[in-house]
Amino acid sequence: MKIRNLTTIAASGKIDNQFVGIKIFNNHIEFHYPETYHLSDNDDGLRKDILAILRTVSLAKTKTSEMSSYNTHHKEGYVFPLGAFLWIINDYLTYGRYENREKKYEHGVKGKINWKQTMRSNPVISNGNVIYTDFISEKKSQKDNLLTEIYFFCVQKAVDSIGWLYGISFNSDGIDYYRLFNEKKYLTAINTELVHTFDDQKKIRLQNMKSIIIGLDDDMINTREVIYGVDSYDYVYERMVDSMFSKVENIREFYPNAEWDLVLLPEPINSTNLRPDTIIVRTEPDTGKKYVYIIDAKYYRYGTTFKPGDMPETTSIQKQITYGEYVKAAKRGQYDGVYSAFLLPYSKDKNIHSDRFNHYLEYAGMGRAKWFTDEQTLETTNREIAAILIDTKFLINNWVKKDEDNINTLTQLIESQVRGGRHE
Repeated sequence: MKIRNLTTIAASGKIDNQFVGIKIFNNHIEFHYPETYHLSDNDDGLRKDILAILRTVSLAKTKTSEMSSYNTHHKEGYVFPLGAFLWIINDYLTYGRYENREKKYEHGVKGKINWKQTMRSNPVISNGNVIYTDFISEKKSQKDNLLTEIYFFCVQKAVDSIGWLYGISFNSDGIDYYRLFNEKKYLTAINTELVHTFDDQKKIRLQNMKSIIIGLDDDMINTREVIYGVDSYDYVYERMVDSMFSKVENIREFYPNAEWDLVLLPEPINSTNLRPDTIIVRTEPDTGKKYVYIIDAKYYRYGTTFKPGDMPETTSIQKQITYGEYVKAAKRGQYDGVYSAFLLPYSKDKNIHSDRFNHYLEYAGMGRAKWFTDEQTLETTNREIAAILIDTKFLINNWVKKDEDNINTLTQLIESQVRGGRHE
């Protein structure tokens, strides 16, 4: 089913075009996506693309509020519950009307008789007939009715927010669940049920309902406007690269540090540490040799423009060299080689040099410091910084996986381009 009223906008990362996410106003949807992400041509693929990109936005929650749009038009502390919305919609489409599956029974005819439970009681035998006198009935409590109300409120809010992804609308049978909304009452009912239920599926349902309700207020209930995304995708990109490639027990061991010895203080004080984005430590199975790879994720536009001015600047090259010098000096003898690389986003399916660059990972060039002589650079592998292009769609679809094949492909690509090889 076609997504209606949708406009897709490529976010270049330039000023006034950095936002990545969704904006919904007056039933019109804007989806802003990284310019190096090649969107699918069909609606089913496009839905998957949108969800994959939106799921990466949650990585920005650990950054400062200036980095994200989580709180735009929302009260402080509210986080757009994308995961809960998706779960509730799928649950509703699968099971329909919410019913409490944990039956509550009472003695006597006070509701629907549950014959299975009743027949477990001791019957009376009279004239060859089996007579049950202790009827067990199922009782639907007022609390169950309230939980059903809460469930349908959550369904309505989820469908209003992201139902366009599924091409669905919510039929409330004339009930305005928004007018019934009562945050305190709803959360009390959910928390009480969470304490007493032993049904794992029900617990998951209740937790997702709770995630939708937490942080809402009356203004947010009545609005149909949605803004969910980040004002800068740089940090999300760095986190994805780190998640996909990092392979080290304690990255803090690779933080270069310094100190200030000030005349006004009796003792030296530590300066701020440098922090590399991603560290890979690999051991060759045949030789037992250990190598370090220092990766700096740069959300720069070279993979789109292929202009030299969109490559990392000299300060970035110097920083990478410093990381490598620190590892050699502070970890002397522990590693047999140190390599460095920038990882830059691009699209393997759609770029102006697709005849040359068309794989998930591509070597684009080498950065070198001109203050070293050529002989000095060849003496150590860490003084050459490889520039590697990574397909953004591949990264977004695979960042949650720690795949050894991807790590090996990246490290071997870096090694193959460094002139010094493994001969430090």
